[in-house]
This record gives sequence, structure tokens and C-alpha cells, in this order.
Amino acid sequence: MAAASLDDILDDLNDYSDYEEVDSLARAKTFLTAARRFLQIPSSQSHNSASHAYNQASVQEMIRHARLFIAQKQAQAGSGGVRNLGIGSDFRR
Repeated sequence: MAAASLDDILDDLNDYSDYEEVDSLARAKTFLTAARRFLQIPSSQSHNSASHAYNQASVQEMIRHARLFIAQKQAQAGSGGVRNLGIGSDFRR
């Protein structure tokens, strides 16, 4: 996998920041990946005019928020799973 450029990372941060609005676990995970990649960029690259809206503290807060969203979605998926009722199961209980 090729390394993402700063422009690609910023695009992903912007494109997938709507994960709560669309209630998407997949988009939240992609956003989280982009945020982690942003933090891995050397500070000399991340402080140009294209990334002025993002700094390490704000991205770390976004990561925290995305992780909470992901944990909540995964907990919901785990508690409300599909039950398969077969002949051998007591489906009236």
C-alpha cells in the first residue's frame, strides 16, 4: 500500500467526518485511519496552509470521539444480533 499524501489524508478527514450524520461504522473507521495518518506526518509538512484547520490536539480529540462512536456502534451490534430460530430451538421462550 502506498503512503498517503497530506492532501489525501486531508481529503479523507473532510470526506469521512460525516460518520455520525450518516450513522456509519465503516466511515468512522476510515476517518480514524485518516486521523492517525495525519498524526504520523512530520510537523513540517502538516503545518502548511492546507492543514491550518488541523493540529495535533484537535486531531487527537477527533480520534477520541471517533473511538467512542466506534465502540458504541460495535456494542449495539453485539447486543442486538440476529437470532436464528430452528426446529430444535424453543422459539416460544
